Amino acid sequence: MSTSNSTDFSSSRDTIIKGALRKVGALAQGQTPTTNDVNDAAEALNNLVKAWMADGMPLWKIATYNFNLTAATNKYTIGLSQTLNTSKPLKIIQAWIRNSSGVDIPLKLETLYDYNRLSNKSAVGMPIQLTYQPQRVSGDIYVYPTPDATIANEYDIYIRYQAPYEDFDAANNEPDFPQEWFQALVYGLAYVLAPEYGILYRDWE
Repeated sequence: MSTSNSTDFSSSRDTIIKGALRKVGALAQGQTPTTNDVNDAAEALNNLVKAWMADGMPLWKIATYNFNLTAATNKYTIGLSQTLNTSKPLKIIQAWIRNSSGVDIPLKLETLYDYNRLSNKSAVGMPIQLTYQPQRVSGDIYVYPTPDATIANEYDIYIRYQAPYEDFDAANNEPDFPQEWFQALVYGLAYVLAPEYGILYRDWE
């Protein structure tokens, strides 16, 4: 017998939810969950994946983003509908500046504490360091020194950052996870839902 020669197995929000409800005994095989069960489980699933972001970010969510420097500007707000319109980074892990010829120069990542200790933040020159301060729905990127018009025209900033997981907004949304995480999502959701269906955590130990 031959193998399938296929590796494109996928899942969806509601498939994960049904699997978790079966694990806690709230759903029998072949049954369809109620609308309330799906809505409650979808909320729990989104909360679960957001909580997992606080534990660190796996490699598949490391992304690169670049933006143009602006003359006389040393602070840039990043986030959806912000000056830098992309999902808010959880953490910036690497940064560099690239000129129009494609030559890269590493930027030193500094803490906000060290940035605040700079006496003249408006000093003009080629940026050599970058500081990131995440806020609730956006983040602030500070560069130092402040670029003038010539530098801003010649250089762009590149960052490597930890991107957030995408939300489960609809029944057929696929997980923002690779295949090897699908079972973890089902069991993680089941664990979160267990008390709502009368299952104590000690019963699973």
